[in-house]
Amino acid sequence: MGVTFCYTMYIMKKQGENVNNINYLTEYDSIRYKQSGKFYEGVITKVVNNDFPFIEGKFYEIDSIGQRVDDMRFNAIIYAQSFKGLNMEWWFYGQGCDNSAIGCSGSWETLVA
Repeated sequence: MGVTFCYTMYIMKKQGENVNNINYLTEYDSIRYKQSGKFYEGVITKVVNNDFPFIEGKFYEIDSIGQRVDDMRFNAIIYAQSFKGLNMEWWFYGQGCDNSAIGCSGSWETLVA
């Protein structure tokens, strides 16, 4: 996980803010997660950051190398409290896995909301 993101979550916990704050997510961000042994990837269509924050998105099943299993897409609502249990990952544009942008368009970051 990127150093900046980890530090931000540490500050939020230390100051007593709601750790389920998902205001860093935006519409059209790429998300992937694992549920019941299957992997899914998709795009956020709506972010709601209130007392019970959640995202809405359009998702499809992928195989172990990231290829779509079929052309079926489905809509889903995923609450922030479920991110950790689903091993949710967010495509963080412009940052490498070592918090640099050298030769990399981005990296998958684990969501801990």
